[in-house]
Amino acid sequence: MIIVLAKAIPKDKSAKIKVIDFAQDLIKNSKLEDGNIDYNLFENTGDNSLMFIEQWQSKEILQKHLETTHFINFGENIEGLLSSDLEIKVFEASEIDLS
Repeated sequence: MIIVLAKAIPKDKSAKIKVIDFAQDLIKNSKLEDGNIDYNLFENTGDNSLMFIEQWQSKEILQKHLETTHFINFGENIEGLLSSDLEIKVFEASEIDLS
């Protein structure tokens, strides 16, 4: 399983509202994709940031997601709304032997 953490820092409160609004279509359509396990957006209570937390069955499926219309449209729609580029971290989940 692949886990993606994507942190977005909107420029201001108005930009944050727009990012959240644009994210609705992205989240809805991403959850319908084959191989998606979960896809959500959370707001940090301590600062102005937003965190997408995604789970995918494989790296190949995640790559297909990056090529979808809804993903591309989201990127275009939020252009100019963030104070910096998305901070994206990708993890591969596997069981760790603790014995």
